[in-house]
Amino acid sequence: MTEKIDFSKMTEGEALYSLGARAIVKDGKKGLLLPNPDKTGKPLFIPASDEKPDAIVASEHKENRVKGAKKTRCADCRHRVWISPATQHVLKRYPGVPVICIACFVKRAEEETKTEKEE
Repeated sequence: MTEKIDFSKMTEGEALYSLGARAIVKDGKKGLLLPNPDKTGKPLFIPASDEKPDAIVASEHKENRVKGAKKTRCADCRHRVWISPATQHVLKRYPGVPVICIACFVKRAEEETKTEKEE
């Protein structure tokens, strides 16, 4: 049985590191290398971006928040979600970007996929 990690006492960097994420430069781009839980075991590279996001996805689970996280509401369903300090900076830089919960993100993605199939 795996031990439950208390992220609320960790900074974002500490939380990511505890999950196996590492900052790297790949093909000249900065980003994060994350362990991939699929069967291939091939790590997942997420490039850093300074572009305005379409939406920010946040967790409803209090136990997943990091030190300095703040409560806000999902723009779609109004459930409480937690945003990290880095996300708070993104929202200051790009006011008006909707914060949505994971369930609403999945719902949006399914609707987008359905629309694409109809075209």
